[in-house]
Amino acid sequence: MVNLHTHTKLCRHAAGLPIDYARQAEKKGISLLGFSDHTPFPDDRMIGIRMYYSQLEGYLQDIRLARESFPDLKILAGLECEYFPELHAWYREELLGERAMDYLIGSVHFYAYRGELRGFWEGFQMDRGALLAYAESYVEMLESCLFSFGAHPDTFGSSTGGWNQDCQDCAERICKAAARLGTPLEINTSGWLKAESQPENPRPYPLPEFWKVAAQCGVKAVVNADAHAPDVLDAYLDNGYRLAQECGVELVWPFGQ
Repeated sequence: MVNLHTHTKLCRHAAGLPIDYARQAEKKGISLLGFSDHTPFPDDRMIGIRMYYSQLEGYLQDIRLARESFPDLKILAGLECEYFPELHAWYREELLGERAMDYLIGSVHFYAYRGELRGFWEGFQMDRGALLAYAESYVEMLESCLFSFGAHPDTFGSSTGGWNQDCQDCAERICKAAARLGTPLEINTSGWLKAESQPENPRPYPLPEFWKVAAQCGVKAVVNADAHAPDVLDAYLDNGYRLAQECGVELVWPFGQ
């Protein structure tokens, strides 16, 4: 079993260090564990949900310690990245180059709409314009060709009242780009965990409707838990595999199994 989407306490909204996750991976039979805390930026922008840039080397040291402590477990060092075009060279030359990160995940937690950055956790219900703005941001991220896969592309389900033609159009724009570029998308099982732990505020993703579009477009998928604590390292992964099968989406493992 594999999980390539794992956060540590450095991101300010998760728990545990790499060695804690490695210990849990060994117990749960996970053979490949990838760490992907939120990218710190040189100017410490969006600092509320990520480590400071000055903490990046300590993050990598923690991952090296986990590798040394669990030599039979394959551990990869990655980051989950918002994409800013002005930092394109920095992602490539420092993170993938000088820092030798094993991989980067591309994600869109914030998108530009009507002159401001919008997120998915402020009660804003996305209209057609917002959905297409999100899709535009997601496609721009994919087209950078910096990322091993795109994270939780159907997060917009948490900010819509249900599937409609606008959601369909958003999904098609994202999936057609992913298929054209050959970049896998992620079935992120944390939505099920959030729905379980926050029944008053369910997060309706993964969205079966989105993954049916993905299958029609020929998109390949990875399944990850987006774990924010060691004890949920494998939460709902089986559901993710089942969803892929039910929707006819081909699964891939970018770094093996």
